[in-house]
Amino acid sequence: MRRFGSPEALAWLGTNGVHANSVELKTLLVPPAEAAAEALTGRCAPTWSVRRMYLLDTVDLDLVRAGVEIRLRRRARGRYDLAVSARRSGIARERIIPRNVRVELDIVPGALWQDIEDRCEVGSAAAAEVIAGSAASQELLSATQRSWACCGGNEAVDDAQLRELRVHGPLVVHRVKVNAQRLGLRRADLELYRYPSGRELLELSTRCWPQDVLQTATAFEQLLDERDVVVAPGHRTKASVWQDEIGIGRAS
Repeated sequence: MRRFGSPEALAWLGTNGVHANSVELKTLLVPPAEAAAEALTGRCAPTWSVRRMYLLDTVDLDLVRAGVEIRLRRRARGRYDLAVSARRSGIARERIIPRNVRVELDIVPGALWQDIEDRCEVGSAAAAEVIAGSAASQELLSATQRSWACCGGNEAVDDAQLRELRVHGPLVVHRVKVNAQRLGLRRADLELYRYPSGRELLELSTRCWPQDVLQTATAFEQLLDERDVVVAPGHRTKASVWQDEIGIGRAS
């Protein structure tokens, strides 16, 4: 079953998307997460790693609405990083983007976009102060990230809005690695995203070089077809669920 495009379309993408650093293919699965993890790994009760992610935005998510996400992530051993990413439809090269940004092509069933991300490490003490609310969120942004947050999206963001950033979250992320080398995948990840309200997204993903997208998509399709998992109808981005979360919080 072709969920990520025809062989011709994927071959075209592999040739015309070589400016990207990577391609991520991903799809949402129908819960329960435990059953999907066992089916994909072939192990009973596999071990999940856990990390936390925070969205930095205004009370009304003005940046998300403008097409920009600022994510603060707590990684292993108490390390943190901060990413400012902007989404672009299609695969056209950006003429003006910051230096050293990472460009990734995201492919989901029925859709394709570019994620242009400026990521950097941040100090654990500074991150903890922002999460606790004792320091301003905007202080974590580098000058380049601040500029990209203002001009990287589909709509301009005023610098004054960056002074209104607050911390939303945490989004708790449970991850289990899926070994699919037999099919030709370097690795695949099953991730369960749990929002503050308890709402969940279950996502399976894999990454590859742009020139390998046709072979990788074929192997990924085979993984989905061979294992006892159910692909969810349609696709929701994590940003769209955040918008629902904020609406629920303000209504309660």
